[in-house]
Amino acid sequence: MSASYGLDFVTSYPQCTYRKDEGGGEDAPMTHATCTFDDEIAPGARVELPEQLVVAVNDKALYERLDLSVDPAGGVTDIDSGDNYVAQEVLADNTADFAVRGTDVMGSAGETVTAEVRFQNEGPAWFGNLGSGDPAAVVEFRVPQGTTVSDAPTECRPRTLTGGYYPNRVGAPRYDCNLPYWVSENTERAFAFQLRVDTVVQDATGPVVVRPVFGEFAFDPDTKNNSAEVVVNATPKA
Repeated sequence: MSASYGLDFVTSYPQCTYRKDEGGGEDAPMTHATCTFDDEIAPGARVELPEQLVVAVNDKALYERLDLSVDPAGGVTDIDSGDNYVAQEVLADNTADFAVRGTDVMGSAGETVTAEVRFQNEGPAWFGNLGSGDPAAVVEFRVPQGTTVSDAPTECRPRTLTGGYYPNRVGAPRYDCNLPYWVSENTERAFAFQLRVDTVVQDATGPVVVRPVFGEFAFDPDTKNNSAEVVVNATPKA
């Protein structure tokens, strides 16, 4: 059995060993339970857990999954393994506030400056596309007028303004930066772009938005912080 990050096993069985995987890298955090039964099982017989399985929905939960599978032991061949697995989805009543941050940078013509855009999940829930494996979110950055991207993060794909294919890593008018398929309740990610200032354009603005691969963030309670700006050579405030 495997329970996603927002679920906690309440029932503890003596036949089972439990292991928490804290996540990190590509894998989402999970709790795994491996249960072993030494009984001889005749055709048509069933083996059940000694008491009902209970899991708790914790305060980080959002779109959760409980996966259960069974395999024969001792080298026994299963003539039909297609019915050995089932997954139960659990939708928690919770929210995850996704946000992006831009920055202001200054540069003279011919100078290269670093413009960093940031993503943050302000919680309280984590989020994972546990079924599809699609990115949890895409941070889209449109390059300010008068500048050229001379270096971009590896997670960021060059695009045309309309989202089409762009043949070069540098010099694109837009970049789409994929997050992993899951983010914790306090994930922060920074994407640093090298911008060459070709022409000084006062208050040149590059919009930054965070969006899903498809649809919308139904769980996000505040969409006002889903957009920000990178401003190059902003007019000084009086």
